[in-house]
Amino acid sequence: MSKKFPKDAWIKAALRKAYLIVSEDGTIHRANKADAQGNVDRSKGYSIVTQQVQKKSGRVYFNMTFMGHTKSILTNRVVAWRFHPNPLNLPQVNHIDGNKENNAKSNLEWSSGSDNEKHAHRTGLKTGRGSSNSNAKLSADQVVKIRAAANDNTPEQLAEEYGVSRSTIINVLNRKTWKHL
Repeated sequence: MSKKFPKDAWIKAALRKAYLIVSEDGTIHRANKADAQGNVDRSKGYSIVTQQVQKKSGRVYFNMTFMGHTKSILTNRVVAWRFHPNPLNLPQVNHIDGNKENNAKSNLEWSSGSDNEKHAHRTGLKTGRGSSNSNAKLSADQVVKIRAAANDNTPEQLAEEYGVSRSTIINVLNRKTWKHL
């Protein structure tokens, strides 16, 4: 079994050796020339890093080849490692304003997974309601149809029709779930 690649240590080495130069606004420059040990030839200059947005998560990343390894790197982690100490060894970087494309130093902080999740709910980035709840078995349209059909069908019939349990139907009908509809 192979050991996990030490990506954070690798990023820190790239920062320490000035392979990456990070601005407070989240702009990153990469050395144009470095050897296999990561020693940078500063006379060759630096180029701005092309950053991309992950379609599914909306997070900003770039690809980096350094010391013989090529990896995708989250921009927020590079900026956080450059400007924010992490004495508690927190695993995640939180975007204070909730905008994952705003990787400015002033918008980032180290966070636990739990605190990051609470922040997302507190700021409305995640509601956990309806179909945005990862455990949702029904869509909003289905819930509306279930409630409309409740007078003509038993909970057992509706449960079979929609492929869910009887208790799921009863919770929908009693508005214990999907209260916002």
